[in-house]
Amino acid sequence: MKSYSSGDARLVIVGAGGHAISVANVAFSAGYSRIFFIDVAKRGSSLLGCPILGDISNLSALNECHFAIGVGDNAVRHRLANDLKLKYPDFVFPILIHPTGVVCTGASLGRGTVVMPGAVVGPQSEVGEFCLINTRASLDHDCRMQDFASLAPGAVTGGRVEIGLRSAISIGATVKHGITVGSDAVLGAASYLNKNLPCRVIAYGIPATVVRSRALGDPYLN
Repeated sequence: MKSYSSGDARLVIVGAGGHAISVANVAFSAGYSRIFFIDVAKRGSSLLGCPILGDISNLSALNECHFAIGVGDNAVRHRLANDLKLKYPDFVFPILIHPTGVVCTGASLGRGTVVMPGAVVGPQSEVGEFCLINTRASLDHDCRMQDFASLAPGAVTGGRVEIGLRSAISIGATVKHGITVGSDAVLGAASYLNKNLPCRVIAYGIPATVVRSRALGDPYLN
């Protein structure tokens, strides 16, 4: 796991909505003191006392900046990250961990991943790039989260759980140990998943059952 010191770097957060506020909170707690937001619709205003710019090109000295994606939708975050990496291959996307978050022995996190207050990443777990471990979420031992996946606030998994690319475990949901969640799947709020979940479906309930399929890029909160 490679992490970056905030030092004197400026952090540029792409997005200026509710999730961007949560990312900024983690960044402030991790030592960043100079933060900018990017949102063309809100340019010229401010958020948390920090300026909102319309475009990254409005920033001088880009080489002195670190970058984060402040967008909660997994597919949109994936698209934005790919666009930035293609256009600016030297950008640094730090791992952001709130001081109350716990990353256990042997766990690894990919660049751009954010660990929110009170969240836990268990021993020997592997978390991919640009993942979200939201407030008080818990990923237990020997789990795997692929890139751009997310655990919502209060979501909990047992050990040896596999969460696929861009998949979302919604608020307060629980995943039994040893379960695999396919790519682009959504487990609904407060659900209990006790069997493997295919790709591109939405499931909820206790126990969770598949209620419909979903297309790549469908809003995951619907």
